[in-house]
Amino acid sequence: MFLQSIEILPVNILQVIFSTVTILGAFLIWNLKIYRNLAIFFIYQSVLMLLNFLEETQITSSTHLITPAFTLVVGPLLYFFVRSLVNDTALPLSKKCAHFIPMLLALPFTNFTQVVIALGTVSQILYLAASFRLLSRYHLASMGVRSDAYSMKLTWIIRALSVFAVIVIIDLIRLNMQKHTSGDLKAAWYFINVLVFFCISLYLLLKVLKNPQLFDGMLPYEQSVQPTTPEDKQQDLPTAKALCQNIESIILQKELFKQQRITVTDIANETGLTVKNISWAINLGANQNFCEYINALRVKDMKEKIIAGIPKGQKLLDLAFESGFNSKSTFNTVFKREVGMTPTQFLQKNRPE
Repeated sequence: MFLQSIEILPVNILQVIFSTVTILGAFLIWNLKIYRNLAIFFIYQSVLMLLNFLEETQITSSTHLITPAFTLVVGPLLYFFVRSLVNDTALPLSKKCAHFIPMLLALPFTNFTQVVIALGTVSQILYLAASFRLLSRYHLASMGVRSDAYSMKLTWIIRALSVFAVIVIIDLIRLNMQKHTSGDLKAAWYFINVLVFFCISLYLLLKVLKNPQLFDGMLPYEQSVQPTTPEDKQQDLPTAKALCQNIESIILQKELFKQQRITVTDIANETGLTVKNISWAINLGANQNFCEYINALRVKDMKEKIIAGIPKGQKLLDLAFESGFNSKSTFNTVFKREVGMTPTQFLQKNRPE
């Protein structure tokens, strides 16, 4: 009799699937320490979907509504996940726990559902902004250290968080217009909302299971490179250019740029200079970061090979690998940015008679 009184909607079926998949995902990646925070996020989502299912089917209708307070947990969990990916300074447990105090304070007031959800949405936006700032630091550091930084870009995280941010902002607008929307429209949007979050979680899980290559030298790089003022840059420019030319002559002479995963540390070992001085000379003297600089030398080498004529039976991509590129996508992207046309277009334009 009790089961017959329960009304199961499509969104409730989706919640059960969502809860099952995320708990399995958490189990799969729990032993991967760097993704432990994502596993915790998956566990949170699984619990949230289960509680939503119980509340919406009125199985727990007699108990206090608590799920609105859970919106204050999403932001911190995603932020901690990003921090672990970029290898930022580990936070003490006390500081981590402090991020969840707002959720605990909101629990007694979840009867004011709209207010609590609005606060949770604002919290998510702030934490997403902090996450994007971390990712920006990560990309700047990796580009300043490694020639293969393009393969370490966390574009998959940026995509997922961007979609998440759009949904959160739309949901905030919807919340403020709730009095002016019909019940059917609310139900449809809620279903789409859950479906999108499910797809984001599934996307993150699949990406993580592929074990993407990550850069773990953000903090050492930031500590070794000190910011300079415009006045210092103008004054030091001739010295930086001269040092950059000396570095380039060694790189070209030893063909160091042809090493696919060469780092600024490798250049330091070959030249006897410090990482800090090499980064300073390239950033100021060439007006490029290390990754852009090395890849520009690779493009120059490729242009010379194409103009000289590609040996019969040899592929363009094979030559690109010989020049130091480690993937077709990086080769095409960098070549087009440097030359203004694709490698194939440049080949057709400069093919010997």
